[in-house]
Parts: sequence; structure tokens; C-alpha cells
Amino acid sequence: MLLNKIALAVILGVSLSGAAFAQPKTPVESDIPSLKPESRQDTSCSRVRGYFLRSHYKGVHLDDSFVDQVYDMYFYNLDRYRTLFTESEIRAFKSEKKKLFSALDSCRLDYPYEMYQAYMKRRFEKYSYYLEVLKTDRFDFSGNDTVAVDTSKLPYRQNLDELKKYWRQVVRSDYLNLKLSGFTDERIRKNLAKRYASILRNIVKAKNEDAFSAFENAFANAIDPHTSYLSPDDSANFDNSMNLEMEGIGAVLISKDEYCEIVSIVPGSPSEKSGRLKPKDRIIGVQQYKNGRPEEMVDVVGMLLTDIVPMVKGPKGSKVTLQIMRGDGASASFFNVDIVRDRIHLEDSAAKGTVNTIDGRRVGVLTVKSFYMGLAKDMKKEIEKMKKENIEALVVDLRYNGGGSLPEAIDSSGLFFKSGPVVQVRDAVGYVSLNRDEDNVSYYDGPLVVLTNRLSASSSEIFAGVLQDSGRAVIVGDTTFGKGTVQQSRPLDRIYDFYDKPLGSIHYTIAKFYRISGQSTQLRGVEPDIQFPSFSDYADFGENNEPNALPWDKIKPASYTRLGDLSAYLPDLRKKHEARVRNDPYYNKLTSDYENFRKKRKENVISLNYDVRKAEQEKDKAEALRDTNDYLKSLGKPPVKSLDDLPSDFKGRDTLLLEAQHIALDLAQDMKS
Repeated sequence: MLLNKIALAVILGVSLSGAAFAQPKTPVESDIPSLKPESRQDTSCSRVRGYFLRSHYKGVHLDDSFVDQVYDMYFYNLDRYRTLFTESEIRAFKSEKKKLFSALDSCRLDYPYEMYQAYMKRRFEKYSYYLEVLKTDRFDFSGNDTVAVDTSKLPYRQNLDELKKYWRQVVRSDYLNLKLSGFTDERIRKNLAKRYASILRNIVKAKNEDAFSAFENAFANAIDPHTSYLSPDDSANFDNSMNLEMEGIGAVLISKDEYCEIVSIVPGSPSEKSGRLKPKDRIIGVQQYKNGRPEEMVDVVGMLLTDIVPMVKGPKGSKVTLQIMRGDGASASFFNVDIVRDRIHLEDSAAKGTVNTIDGRRVGVLTVKSFYMGLAKDMKKEIEKMKKENIEALVVDLRYNGGGSLPEAIDSSGLFFKSGPVVQVRDAVGYVSLNRDEDNVSYYDGPLVVLTNRLSASSSEIFAGVLQDSGRAVIVGDTTFGKGTVQQSRPLDRIYDFYDKPLGSIHYTIAKFYRISGQSTQLRGVEPDIQFPSFSDYADFGENNEPNALPWDKIKPASYTRLGDLSAYLPDLRKKHEARVRNDPYYNKLTSDYENFRKKRKENVISLNYDVRKAEQEKDKAEALRDTNDYLKSLGKPPVKSLDDLPSDFKGRDTLLLEAQHIALDLAQDMKS
């Protein structure tokens, strides 16, 4: 999993080339390279082993149970959807437990390389078969065929014939997706042939480091999901991604299941300003521009991420068009997004305060997109501005805030009380340190609501947790992500090494966060006082869905004094909230959309009938257009004939933020009573 999580931030650098990549001949199986361990990897392996066994928070023991976990993570990382190996082949791999133990314990790497060689061979066989299906199938979509969407939890297939049957359905699904997007049959066959051939060419480009990374990341992920090995190239990319003073589109990308997927959008970046890109969107095509003229859209499915990134990033003022696939199965949609690259500045992500008037009453909204250095100072300025406008209540919006600096989480939390404990941190030997706010100044004492969602993580959870535990704020929204661990990075190189290339680096967990109440934020996150509808099910999204995540636990509470007892107001707040949203068509539409989304996901199959899928697609488009025009009408604006007619800076109705503001004003009213 973390093998795929090593992300390249496409906020970096200048475009290397604007030209489409040349398409050489399709390779054959004999072109697959024979990978072998290198001497420097013996050194890397030994040092990785030492750090993981001696210094990790968890305490790792090399026994049979742990070796089984390494096997599980190896195949989870490389064959998550169980589309490569049969059940008997998996059993055969696992029967060689002594060899894998020897690799972990003594860095005898031959067996991990044998496993990776088998992985490459089967992948090559899979995509060669895809090309065969593309040539021979009639692609008749009038029947009742279906294909499974998520096969990760299904049993392994019994034999190669069963695998090939599924492979064929995947090709048909790829074909139908493009057909529904309006592509001609000729263009579909051309695009898919280029796509599958590109994947085959990537397979034969494999290097020894790929096999080594696969093994070391299976070792790392068997310990916990935030522990990882980074190859020399990935280490360099990670270091570069920490520098925000670069040019590009402002999106962080990973390679996932042959797709280039957006992990996150950099606050203030061109991607965010477009208003059209979201995490989990997949980039399936990239169109460059030369002298202002568009070049051919390049299908990038199956390309290496290192080949895609130079096409996406580029200098300030240059344009790129991304072809996006959003969603899976019947709910998948395809559209193009034009982005003008720009320089990414840290200040673009600064906290921003706005004052809104609702029913004649003024409420402030403080949007915090990340816990960057200097956040508390910026929040203080924004709070002072809003206080001058006589706000009755304040909402702090932490949605999609993945965290950042621990000191900033402490200082920004402390803006809302004079002084006191904020978070406890326990290290691997059990020592607990208490982090406090000590300035003895509160910058806002009024009614406070914190809005969260499932992607509010780490420092966001510290902030929300301490304000909830101290009775300072009402938390509304969704349960947060549940990442309550602290990681440290270490290079594997030593000053006395004489290798011609760096050895890479590791990230590993060294501590855990605990709320002042003694509860860990790990796994369970921060639960809201008032729950809002959400796309995510707690059961399958967040830290608790990560394999080998560290458990939730608790320690002794810190010594603290509650600043108030907001629980007394919660029954009335919930009652008013429920009465208000009961007749709110926008809120109810969100609820029904989320329920339909979860229902489709549980069904886990999609139709391969063109008419069925086209009808579903048209229905979704019609509903989206109707909802958009209803919103435009409420703003006193004219309707649009198509969603494509909306201006690029159009922002839809933020129903959940509006309801959070209503709750904040309700809290202000109740506190006056």
C-alpha cells in the first residue's frame, strides 16, 4: 500500500518536455529483465531491519505471525484486487516461509526477487491478454454481463481460466467507459491498445530497486501503515515535495492500480482555484500546448508516474488540459479541466476569515486548510478582523485539513483559551510528555463550532480534540480520520559509505498522540457532537481501514480544568438542527446521494449493457443540472443549459458549512439564555 503511497507533488519544477512520448514496438515476454540483488541493497536491508526492530514504537518481533503479515502486505501492495495470482499460487508462495524469514532476518534477498519476478511475468501475461481481447472481442454491450468493481475482498480465483474470464470483463469495461464518453470505436481501440502496450513497456523497464522496494515496503507496512521505505529516487522526490516555492498545478499524485490518482490539492494552488478537481480523481489524459496550440491528448493510464509528472507540471503561465475520470463503475464520469500553471506560495494556503450574515445575524468562518508554520499568527489576525465586525459566533472549518506542524496545532488551539494542556505524546519506552499553551491570553471567548470531515487528520484532530475535551467548542461534521501517530524520517546513508548512489531513506512511527482526556486519537479519531451526512462509511475509510494500523488505547488523563459544559446545550442544538434540515432540500439531497453512493458500492457490480449505463449516466447528469439550476435560482441568477456552461470559478452551495453556521448561531442564542 505505502509502496503506492510514495507521492510525487506536482507543484514542483519546470516541464521537461511538451511533446507526447514516442510509442515504440510492443515488447515480448523475453524482454522482461532478470532482476538480481545488488551489494548496496544488502547494506540498506541491514540498516532498515535495525531501525525497524530496535526503534519502532510498536516493538517488532520476527516470528511466524509477523512473516505471515509480511506475505499479506506483499500481495496487498502488488495485487490488492487479486487479479494476478490464483489461490494455489498464493499458497505456494506462503509455503516458502523459511525463505522469507531468512530475507527478513539475514537479508538473503534471492527469494523476494523470485517473488517479484513472478509478479512481473504474470502482469505481463495479463496485459498481453488484454491486447488479445481487444483484437478478438466483438464488444457487444446489449447483454446482461456485469463486472465486479472492488475485488480486493473477494476470494482469489481458483485457476488461470477464471482470471482470464475476469480480465476479459475488465477490457470490456474499459471499452464501455470510453464509448460512454463519446469516443468512436476506432479511437477506443487505438487508445486502449496504446494504453495496454504502454503498461507492457513499463513492466520491462523494471529495475532491481523495484524488487527491493516491494520487499522492504511489505516489511514496513506489516508493522504499520505509516512506516515505509523510500528508494533513492523516491527520497529525492519526497524532499523536493516539501518545497512549496515551485511552479506547477498544485496537486499531489500517486500511481495506483495503473492510474495516476490525485491524493490531495495544495491550498491556494491552480488546482484548487479551478474548483473542479478533487482527491481520488484519476488523470487519464494530458494535453500539452505548444505556441498556444493544443497538441494531441495523451492517454496516460498505465504510464509510470515519473513519465506523467513532467507532462503535468510546468512553468508559470503555461496551460495544460487534464482528462479526468471521477468515480468507479456506473457512477464514473469523464471531463476535461483546463489549468494555467502558477507559482505555489505558502501564503496562498493561509487561514482566511469571512463574516456572513444569516437571518440578520453575523457569524464568522475561519477556514484552516493546513497547520503550516505561522498559522497561529495568521489565525490571530483573522480573528481580530472578524471580532471588529461584531460576530456572534465563530466556525473553524477543518474539512480536508490533513494536519501539519504540531507546535502550530498547540499554538492555534491556545488562541481559544488562556492556558492549559493541549496534547500528550507517548514514546516507544512509555514516557509521556505534555504539551501546553502557556501565553495566558485568549483571543476569542465567544461561541465556537469546529467543522470536520473524514479527511481532517493528525493536527486537525489534536485541535478538535482539545477544544471538545475542554468544553470550549461544539464539534460538527464527520468523525475525523484517526491518525494519532508520529513519524520520523532517517536517511540510510553513512558518511563512510562509498556507493555510487544514495541508499534511500525510511519513515517510521516513533510516538502516539493522546488527548488531554487520555484517549488516543489513533484509529477512532474525534467523533462529532452533531453528525452530518458523509460519503464515507466509518467501516471502510480512514485509519481504521488501513492494514496493521496501531490500536486505539488510552492513558492517564492530563490535569486540566474544563472551560465550560457545552453538553448542556447539545440536546437543544440537535433538536434545532434536525428540525431545520428536515425540510432543507439541499441537505436531504446530500443525504440521499450519500446513501445511494454507499448502496452502489455495496452492490459491487456494474452493468456492461450500454443502454443501462447510458440511462444511468443521463439520469445523473439531469439531476446534477437540475440541482445546479435550483441553486442558481436561489441566488437570483439565470439557469444554464449545461454544466459545461458554468463559469470556471463557480462554487456550488456549501450546505454543510451553512448548517454549521446555523448551529453556531443557535449556540450563541442558547448561551445568552
